[in-house]
Amino acid sequence: MKIIYLLLIIGFSSQLISQSCQNMEGAWTNELGSALVIDLIQEDGTLIGHYASSTGVDGKIFPLHGWINKNADNPNEVNIAFSVRWKGYGSITSWTGYCLVQEGKPQIKTIWNLVRSGKEFDWERIITNSSTFKASDQK
Repeated sequence: MKIIYLLLIIGFSSQLISQSCQNMEGAWTNELGSALVIDLIQEDGTLIGHYASSTGVDGKIFPLHGWINKNADNPNEVNIAFSVRWKGYGSITSWTGYCLVQEGKPQIKTIWNLVRSGKEFDWERIITNSSTFKASDQK
C-alpha cells in the first residue's frame, strides 16, 4: 500500500510541479531507483519529505528532514542536506550536496554517510558514497 501511495505522489507531483533548483519540491529519483520526495520547503529553509530506498528496507517509506541553504550573493546556487532514520533497522543516512543544472535539467548531487549498528568493526559501521537525484519526469 505504501509503494502505491508513493507512486501516486510521484506521478501527481511531477504533473503539477516543474522542478528546478529554485523549486525543489516534488519527486526525485537516484541512479538506483530510490525516491526522494520533497513535500515542503519552509521559508526558513527547513525541508520535509519522505524517502523510499530501492535497496535493503523492503520497499518501506521513511520520513526525512533537512534543510536547503542559499547564498544571497549567489541565489541560483542551492545547497541541500537531509537525513533519514531507518526506524526498525538501527541505521541513519545523511546526504549533503547541491542542486545544479546539467544539459538543461536540474540534478541534486550528493555525498551520503550511512551509519549502521550491530557491526563488529568501525569500518563496517559507516559507509560513504554518492548519489545523483534527477527530477522524476527526467529520463
